[in-house]
Amino acid sequence: MTRSDEHAEIRKQFPLLAAGTLDPNTEARIAVHTATCSSCAAELGRWQLISGGLRRLPTPQPSPELYERTRAMVAAHLAARAEQRQNRLTLILLVFFSWAVMLLGWPVFRVVSSGLISVFDIRFRQLWLLFATFSALTWLAGGSAAALLSVRHRQQRRLA
Repeated sequence: MTRSDEHAEIRKQFPLLAAGTLDPNTEARIAVHTATCSSCAAELGRWQLISGGLRRLPTPQPSPELYERTRAMVAAHLAARAEQRQNRLTLILLVFFSWAVMLLGWPVFRVVSSGLISVFDIRFRQLWLLFATFSALTWLAGGSAAALLSVRHRQQRRLA
């Protein structure tokens, strides 16, 4: 390492040394260098003056109103995220429940619509079409209800 490279490497460390964040080995290496190099010692002195001046500055404190507004915003954000997780879980459960009802509803629909003997009936295509239409209308009604509830909930949140 050349002498100019050593100076550059040492000088990069001055802000960290002035802030007190260097490990003892690096601090010792810089101390040895600045003991023999007057230009680096002078620059380190300037960094230490700047650091000392910054430490003497008062630490700004937020106003109670700003603190309360920030706390309320964070609480509202966390509540909204918790509500989104709850809504997502509810929708997942509803989808699984709907599929279970639809799959289990087919045999029940067959038995109720035409009696027990029609389970073995050959007119499967007409009955399946009727059941598929019933299922689609059920899904459409559930989706419409969910969308309307979502719009209503957003409106209530805006008013609050």
